[in-house]
Amino acid sequence: MIRQILKMLWKQRRSYAGVFIEQLLVTVVLMLALVSVVESVKKYRTPGMLNTENVFHTFYTSNLPSEDSDKIKQSWDVIIGNLRKLPFVEAISNSNNLSPYTRNDEYYLMQSDSMHIDDRHFIAVLKFSDEFGATVFKPEMEEGTWLENRALPDGSIPVVITRQFADEAGWTVAKGKKIIRSNIYTVVGVAAGLKQEPFKPSPAAIVKPYYMDYSSMSAESMVRIKPGYDREFIDAFYKEYQRLISDERVESSLNDMHTLKGLWISMSILGVALQSIPTAFLFIFAFIGTFGLSWMISKRRIREFALRIALGSTKSRLMTIVIGESLLITGIAVIPAMILSFFIYDYTAVHIIGTGVTVLIMLLFSAVSAWYPAWKASKVNPAEALKYE
Repeated sequence: MIRQILKMLWKQRRSYAGVFIEQLLVTVVLMLALVSVVESVKKYRTPGMLNTENVFHTFYTSNLPSEDSDKIKQSWDVIIGNLRKLPFVEAISNSNNLSPYTRNDEYYLMQSDSMHIDDRHFIAVLKFSDEFGATVFKPEMEEGTWLENRALPDGSIPVVITRQFADEAGWTVAKGKKIIRSNIYTVVGVAAGLKQEPFKPSPAAIVKPYYMDYSSMSAESMVRIKPGYDREFIDAFYKEYQRLISDERVESSLNDMHTLKGLWISMSILGVALQSIPTAFLFIFAFIGTFGLSWMISKRRIREFALRIALGSTKSRLMTIVIGESLLITGIAVIPAMILSFFIYDYTAVHIIGTGVTVLIMLLFSAVSAWYPAWKASKVNPAEALKYE
């Protein structure tokens, strides 16, 4: 049957040329869109997503003279101390660069350092946290524990690194490793990751004790509260802030981390949608065009179909021939697109899934667009179609 279909397609190659070109274009565009979606999903599922439900991000910054900045810092510490006493506050962590969704990648690149470990050289993002960082964000620890905000008994400084840092350093087991810079650091724990954005993988990062980044010019605190106490916490924070810091030259902010995460996800989805919407329209128009062309070709071949039925061809066989022609055209159109994919992709699991789903969708698209013309062709009345022959 395939040989027969190929002969028929070759005889009508001019009629089917438009369908071939159209489906080739749709296959390429659909493949690019689907691979992009699969890549986004994979990045979202990479380790390192911090738990930000019921977590608030608070900070202040000022450019006041040193003496005034010290007073503001003291007032901020009093605010944080008072908030810690509230019954619905579970934990407050002083940190810097640890909170996700508050800054873009460009900022973190500026807060990074060049690492030289053995014969390896790489860039690591610098983060700072106290001992409460693990309680607030609940990071997934692969080795060891979270750091403490003090030096170790041997005088070295405890740090937590990400698995990405350990991989860059070539360490299979990282706990206990020493990092010698201007100070001697000891790795006390390895986190699976510390993602900064939902749809981007965790960078190689090192978390140092918060006291090493002390500044009176700004401060950042992360607050985990009990579920359902958002309004109470917001009111308590602003009451304390207005009571203790009244200087208008000091800028402050209070953000719900879960809301910030939602905004980042929405922006990422919007970017994918802007790529997917034109693809969807192209797919719809291609379906209409393929359906119309298949219908027109079937109308032209009505006498051929009638003759086949008169000679004993069954209706199901006739439908198989028409749908088979459409599937074969799609199969031929998919081949150049697949060849092109070998030049633009590395063919990881993501690319295999994306291109595989593309092929399946195109074959389904082809079968559905040809089904109705095939069904109508099988219903032709041989006597009516051939009476003028």
